Amino acid sequence: MSEPYTNPRKRSPSPFADDAPGDGQQGRQRSRAACTPCRQRKRKCDGRHPCGTCVRYEYECVFATTPTTTSQKRLSYAAAANGDVAPELTRSPEVVVRTTPSIIHLQKHPLTAPGARFHHRSMMDPVKTRFVRANSAIAFPRILGMDLESESIPRLHSFAWHCGIRAEVLEPVVDVTTLLSWPDLTRLAKVYFRVVNTEFGILDETDFLELSAARFGNSQGLNDVDAVLLGVVALGSFFSPNGHPKEHDFVLGARDLLTQKSVNHPTTNNVTGWILRTIYLRLTSRPHGAWISSSIAMHQVEGSGLHKEVQTIAVVYPALPTGDHKVAKARRRLFWVARALNIVLSFEYGRSRVGFDVITTKRFAPDHGGFAHQFVELAELLPNDFVDREREPDPPGSLCTALTKIEDLKTDSAFIQLLKADLTFAIYRRLWLMSLTDAKDRADSVLSIGRAALEASARLLETKTSWWNLVHAPFQFLCCVLAIATPRALAHVKDAMALLHRIAQTYDTHMTREAYNQAAILVQMSRRRKEKELQALNAVPEPPPFNDENHRSSSVGGSSSVGLTDIPNFDWAMDLPFEWETFLNPELVMSSMQQVQGQSQALPPGLMQAGSYESQGSYGNESLQYRASQGACP
Repeated sequence: MSEPYTNPRKRSPSPFADDAPGDGQQGRQRSRAACTPCRQRKRKCDGRHPCGTCVRYEYECVFATTPTTTSQKRLSYAAAANGDVAPELTRSPEVVVRTTPSIIHLQKHPLTAPGARFHHRSMMDPVKTRFVRANSAIAFPRILGMDLESESIPRLHSFAWHCGIRAEVLEPVVDVTTLLSWPDLTRLAKVYFRVVNTEFGILDETDFLELSAARFGNSQGLNDVDAVLLGVVALGSFFSPNGHPKEHDFVLGARDLLTQKSVNHPTTNNVTGWILRTIYLRLTSRPHGAWISSSIAMHQVEGSGLHKEVQTIAVVYPALPTGDHKVAKARRRLFWVARALNIVLSFEYGRSRVGFDVITTKRFAPDHGGFAHQFVELAELLPNDFVDREREPDPPGSLCTALTKIEDLKTDSAFIQLLKADLTFAIYRRLWLMSLTDAKDRADSVLSIGRAALEASARLLETKTSWWNLVHAPFQFLCCVLAIATPRALAHVKDAMALLHRIAQTYDTHMTREAYNQAAILVQMSRRRKEKELQALNAVPEPPPFNDENHRSSSVGGSSSVGLTDIPNFDWAMDLPFEWETFLNPELVMSSMQQVQGQSQALPPGLMQAGSYESQGSYGNESLQYRASQGACP
């Protein structure tokens, strides 16, 4: 039996695994010397002058005359730590005399130059992930160079953006190993990918572990993956039965890193970090915090051009591996999940969403076992609160259409089921405020979805998976039930209050106790109103019945006074012959009526008056006998 095939190039995600290549394996080829920009950015350098990386990214390719080895660097930092300052660390900064123009000499005319003259086109620097429209002040010098047919085209750069009086604030060096250990990261990341990533799906577990291992292998320095690492372990700690004692430090560290990186060029890791922060704030903080975080995430999305497919953007440099399917898939997931979060939070909180004029990014395909596509689908069903009356003349109609589609969506996720309920209740609140008729018409849908939400919340309560809508959906369902206020709706009050009581007992927190107490107050207020309505009805005295004989005699006597009568009793007519087949068959009824009308034309004047008197509401015995003899329905 042959041995199973194993890929010799596959490495362990642990940063402490043995990296020495085995016998017969060829290690990574390195150039004998790397230029200074490649060393600073840790990019592969081919050793040429200028190297291919600097030509592609428009760096000034410079080789150090006395390259410093790694061992020399370690000795220098060790000497600095011991108080013996190394000579290269005490060297005074050089005076800047001349700055090399930021131009590229080896790229004459990019393929995207003709289309860049249209103001609505977009341009992106894939190296720094800087996305702007072609009419931007940053893009215009480059477009002008194209228009002048120059061989030296300015790069996409913020020329003359300010006077440069103050230097930019340097980002502090972060050592992630001081906050958490590798075992803690793997344990908390496992919880995150089991609970959170199943619903949102913005990260790949294998890629995340590889990035984390590389970061732990080089814990010093600046790296935008740190915010992702800290966001993952913070959410993993939140959903873990045994939370990490430094969870608060994780959140603050991720916030500081995101704030520092946000002033620079956005990256996909930066967008991912803002999404993770938005989810955490929705779980733990106030509504404004989660909404503003989701809005920042959307602005970072626009800055990195995630709302555009790379093929639709005028890329200003030679193509990077943007055609890679894995890269394109990650970009699509980040954009649509960030957009869905912003839409849902804005719709629930009653705030404006961040919108783009044209979106070319394709929707991502569903993953097996994940529900991120349903999260995005629910968000895309919601209409905008600030609608254009010319495009949408019937806002209640668009809300009802969205509610129908939400009701039809089927899911196996308890979180998505609760999210359906949250959005349903948000739609009902809008219908209730703008049109009572539409709200009454969709009351059955609200009750059906709310009942399913109570069951989903109970399932999450059993597993102690504390999503935000675990308590939010039952509370909002109770509010909608009290607003509908029908006997069928009020029948759900008991179950909703019982579930809120169980949640308050399981999670004995200020928020759960406050929710239960407020729900009890609302129920008491509804009961008092019903009691007042009942008292108003009971205050009406019993009306005395009128004598039917006196009313009939007054009518025959010519009196025009009309009084109240008892409900007529038709039991006396049951002795008359009645043909049920004629009554149940409309065609026979119509033919019988036509026959009666034909015969009435040949009747004597006396009988004609009797028929006319009968048509005015008299039920005399003569008329009934006449109708029975003709076969008509009484």
